[in-house]
Amino acid sequence: MGSFVDDGLPASREDWPHGVLAALDPFVQGDVVGCPDFVFHGAPYAPITRTSTSYAGDSDVAMAVMVNPEDLPPWALVTSGTCDLAEQDAPVPKKPFVQVAPIVDLSDLDPGDQKLLKGNKFGYLLHVPLLSDARPGLWAADLRIEYPVEKTWLAGQERLRGWATEREQEIVGLAVARQRQRPAMGRRFIEHVLLPTRKRLGELRKRQRALADRLDQEIPEWAVEVDSRLDPRRVAIVLLSQDCMPSDPVQQWWRETVEHLREGASASGGGMTIIGPRFERLDELPVSEYRKLTPLDSPHGKFSNE
Repeated sequence: MGSFVDDGLPASREDWPHGVLAALDPFVQGDVVGCPDFVFHGAPYAPITRTSTSYAGDSDVAMAVMVNPEDLPPWALVTSGTCDLAEQDAPVPKKPFVQVAPIVDLSDLDPGDQKLLKGNKFGYLLHVPLLSDARPGLWAADLRIEYPVEKTWLAGQERLRGWATEREQEIVGLAVARQRQRPAMGRRFIEHVLLPTRKRLGELRKRQRALADRLDQEIPEWAVEVDSRLDPRRVAIVLLSQDCMPSDPVQQWWRETVEHLREGASASGGGMTIIGPRFERLDELPVSEYRKLTPLDSPHGKFSNE
C-alpha cells in the first residue's frame, strides 16, 4: 500500500499540469512569496495561542484551526531545499509539496533586540533584509511554523528576493538545518553549562555592551566535547573563532565564565566535570578534531528573548 501522498501523483514529468515544472525552475530556497492561509491542529479547550483561543467558545475537542486572515503577514519564505522544488534531477518528480514559513514584522522590538535580530541571533527567527525596501518594517521568517503547499500553488506565485546575492541567501539553508540538527543535551548540561552561560552573557550585555559585541564578533561558534550528550559527566568547552585568535579581554571573560561554571557544577554534587576553555581557529582545526565536537547554537543567540 503506497502513501496517500502518492495517490494521484503524475506518473511522469510529462503528466504534470502544463507549465508547472517550468514555472518552478526559477524558484530557490529562500525565495519570498505571498503568504497562504495557515491551518494547524489545536486544542481550543486548552489553548496556548491566540488562534486556538479564538476557537475556545465553539469547540471542546481538538480540531483544525485557521489563523485569522487579519493576522496573516503579507509574505512567506520558501524553506524547502532548492533541489526539491522543480526536482530537475528526478526522471519522475515524487515531491508534490513545498514548505513555507511566515515572514512577520518585528519592528516593535526594542533597539537592542532589533540589532540581535538583524545579526540572526534569535535562533528561530531569520532576518529577511530586502523586504524593508518593499514595505516598511523589520521582516523576519518565523521558523517555528512551516506549512505545506502544493507545487501548483507555488508555481503561480510571484517571486521576491529577500537577500541581495545568492551567497547571502544561503543563510536560509543553514538556519533551517540548525533548527533540525540542534543536539539534544541532558538536563545536567542545561542546568550547569547552558543556562548559567546565557545568564552571564545577558548580564555582560547590560553592563559592558562593547565587550558583549566583541564576544559576538570574535567567537561566532562554540562547541563541547562530551562523553554523553544526554547524561554528560565530562564536558570540555571549546570556543571557535574564524581566522584569528580572540582578543585577550574576550579570552579572559570566557576563562572566568568557565571557572564559574566549574565551581557551580562542583558545588551541586552532580558528578559533572567541566574543563577548558579551549580556543580554536576554524581555519586551522583539523576536520577529524572538529568531528569530535558537538557544535551548539551561538551562546549569545537566545539569552535576549528568554
